[in-house]
Amino acid sequence: MLETFIRKNKKNLMFYCCLFLLVLVYFMNFKIDVTTDDGWFMTVPREYSLPDYLHWRYDEWSARLFPETMLYLIFLAPLVVHHVISACAWFLYSYSLVRLFNEKVSRQNFLLAFFSLGFMNVFVMKDSLFWITGATNYLWPLSLGLFALIPYADNFFREKQTAVWLYLLPAFLFSLSNEQLIACVIGVVLVYHGIIFFKRRKENYYLLLPTSLFIGGAAFMLLAPGNELRLQQEVKMWMPDFYKMSSFSKVLRGSSWLFEGWQTKLLLLFIIIFIVSVLIDSTKMLAKVTGAYIVFLILLIYTFPNRFTNFQLITKIDLLSQLKSGHVFNLSLWNAVLPFMLWGVFFGLIIAYSLSVAEKKVFLGLSYSAALFSSMLMWFSPTMYASGSRVLMCASVFLIINLYLLYQQLLTKKQESSRRHLLMYACFFPLVNLIFAVFAS
Repeated sequence: MLETFIRKNKKNLMFYCCLFLLVLVYFMNFKIDVTTDDGWFMTVPREYSLPDYLHWRYDEWSARLFPETMLYLIFLAPLVVHHVISACAWFLYSYSLVRLFNEKVSRQNFLLAFFSLGFMNVFVMKDSLFWITGATNYLWPLSLGLFALIPYADNFFREKQTAVWLYLLPAFLFSLSNEQLIACVIGVVLVYHGIIFFKRRKENYYLLLPTSLFIGGAAFMLLAPGNELRLQQEVKMWMPDFYKMSSFSKVLRGSSWLFEGWQTKLLLLFIIIFIVSVLIDSTKMLAKVTGAYIVFLILLIYTFPNRFTNFQLITKIDLLSQLKSGHVFNLSLWNAVLPFMLWGVFFGLIIAYSLSVAEKKVFLGLSYSAALFSSMLMWFSPTMYASGSRVLMCASVFLIINLYLLYQQLLTKKQESSRRHLLMYACFFPLVNLIFAVFAS
């Protein structure tokens, strides 16, 4: 039976084995960085047993029990073990992304999903996918979370009752992994249950099991006693004025961080989404308006460098008092607000245009909302700046999901020869980006 399976799937097995070996060789370019958290985690096994370590972390720092356990164990093994697990996580992500929207996984779709991570900003990619500690906290949970959502997608998109038992362990591990990711997944599954209920469609009641794991895991992490102690230490280290700031001030600071992050770290994804949307349907007036606005914005930034990308000015003026005083034509006020207006229109136009050409408009809209929500979660965190670019991985993934869907829609319009050319273009740029990630500092 095994021989028959191998003989029938020889080409596929060779393809995936060769790709896996290439990924493993690629990961071997990334080493332990002792100047980061990697160096600290390396010393932990010398001081604590695993149960004592997890108990201490839960009481005084973090309830991310799955990545914490893996980070304790992984530095006891050769580094290649981490690379093998990360390569498997990348493959699981690729498989899961395809399965969310297709019942069968073809090599073409797998390659599209596999290379899609290369559309991330190089520094987001490196910090969340290839850094040893970053991969354990972001890449591994991401792959488990997407895999656990497959039975929801089967029931929602294909009205297929998929057995959930295979997905319970990944759902459990994911539920104890990453607060930012789990919050987004809970939003996804609650929307799923709500739509199924209000449309009176047939529910797969076994899906309440992974949903319970997601919610229970989130509660377990959020209610951990170490959260308060961790918050106090992080406030002291990264944002001493955190408790003195009003909610409005936190929103202003968070908005400046969000726009700066989206403009620098998500710009490529928005541009690619626009290009794919144009290839789907360039006849809409919104396509011409969006294209003209992008050209206008590029010329504006080229002519006045740094003036329309400075999102920090808004944190240096008393915006609320100026608005209350009626100083709406104050030059310093407009200098601070104008970058937000210009880039807000940029993001809004691309989102609106991609929604106008998309077949799954509601899904894309929810995905854009999740990208925004996952970024806004950092507004009230004192580690907003300290966390670096990796916290934008979650928003990047939602944009990648939208890009994958739009690309699938584009492929259905093309002939076979055109599809091969599109596949080549879709993989070429991410491959270049992935190569750059090796040399990013």
